[in-house]
Amino acid sequence: MGVLSWLLSGVVVLFSAVLVVAVPLIDAQTCFSSSLYPAQLVELKRWYAEQYGDYLMKEKPGFFLGLVWVEVLLLWPLSVANVYGILTGKRWAATTSLMAGVSAATSMAALMGELLVSGRASDKLLQMYAPFVLFAIFAIIRGLIPCFEDDATPQDPYYQKKRS
Repeated sequence: MGVLSWLLSGVVVLFSAVLVVAVPLIDAQTCFSSSLYPAQLVELKRWYAEQYGDYLMKEKPGFFLGLVWVEVLLLWPLSVANVYGILTGKRWAATTSLMAGVSAATSMAALMGELLVSGRASDKLLQMYAPFVLFAIFAIIRGLIPCFEDDATPQDPYYQKKRS
C-alpha cells in the first residue's frame, strides 16, 4: 500500500501544481476581462485555443463558463491546499484530495460529454483533456484510502483518552 500511496500522492501533487498555475493565469481569462492579464498570457491562451482547436475556450458557452468559475472558486484553492498538505504530510490532505477529485470528475464528465458528443473535438484536444480525467480518479482514490500508517489511527490525545 505504501508504493501505491506514494504514486497517488505524486500524481495528485503534479496535477494540483499544474492547476495552481494554469487556473488563475489561463483558465480564469475565460471569466475575467483580458485587460487584466499581460499580453503574453492572453496570446498564450489564444495560441492554445487555436493549436488544440479548443472551441470551448473560444466560444465560451454558458455551461463552460460555469465550470471555469467552479475551477476558480473551488478547485484552485483546493489545489493549493493539496500541494501544501501532501508535501508537508498533513492529515487533512486526504479530504482536500477527495474534494478536488470529485469537483474535477464532475467538471470533466460534462466537458468530455460535450467534446465526445459534439463531434467537434480533435484527437489532440481530447488528449489534452484526458489526463485530467485520470487526475480526478487518482485524487478520489487518494482521498479514500489511508495514505500513511499514521492516518490509519487517530493520533489526537483527546481521542485516545476518551476511548480508554
